[in-house]
Amino acid sequence: MKKMWKLNNKAVSPVIATILMVAITVVLAAVLYVMVMGFGGDNANETPSGSFTTTEKVLATEKIVFGQITPSTNITEMKFLLNGAPVTPTYVDLAGDTSISAGDYIVIATPALGSNTVSMIFISTGDLVDEITFNWA
Repeated sequence: MKKMWKLNNKAVSPVIATILMVAITVVLAAVLYVMVMGFGGDNANETPSGSFTTTEKVLATEKIVFGQITPSTNITEMKFLLNGAPVTPTYVDLAGDTSISAGDYIVIATPALGSNTVSMIFISTGDLVDEITFNWA
């Protein structure tokens, strides 16, 4: 007589199949979360945060010093307003890296007498990053 062995024809055990399904679900959920939240994408339109720290009158100009700007931002990504009107200040890049660093400053020539406000605007979004007021006498 021939012996007949019963062969297990299942490809994967139920426990392993359950673990695989859970793992696939977690991975898909993570991928969807990253896509929806925008992580890993380009944040070029995110307005940087930072500030001016001090102002100082130097001869016929006003020197306005930057604090730390994060994330690192190039000076060409900013525009400046003096009392609401566009102004093109002279930028002094102490670090020489074209990014605004703490201690870098702008120089504004002959502002109006009295109170003046300089605003720093992020060009991509048009949002105000910071503004500082000084008196010119």
